Amino acid sequence: MTMHVFATIMALYPFTKTEEIADEFGLPVVKIRKMARICRVSKNAEFRSDIGRLNGRKSVDRLIKQKIRREQRTVKLWNDGLTMDEIAKRLRISKKTVYKYLLHAKKKGVKFNRQS
Repeated sequence: MTMHVFATIMALYPFTKTEEIADEFGLPVVKIRKMARICRVSKNAEFRSDIGRLNGRKSVDRLIKQKIRREQRTVKLWNDGLTMDEIAKRLRISKKTVYKYLLHAKKKGVKFNRQS
């Protein structure tokens, strides 16, 4: 690796994703991080906050999807004839949460066909 390539990588590092730099120069991500650590170059604060915001948005979306799936599973178990206690135990949530999910599903217009 020439000094020019090394200097270019260190110039790009604070503002660019490490994976993108690795792809561009054909180097492993670990090597680029190690070079940056040796040269004491770190990511720009603004870049890190932007990436954090993106990752935060992803985790919020993931949590919302998990909640929707849990709510749907609660309704399915209720329709299968399980009690609130059994649903709470099976899904590892409180009875209050089971009640809240069922109430929310009812407000959304979900049809309950409970089999006893």
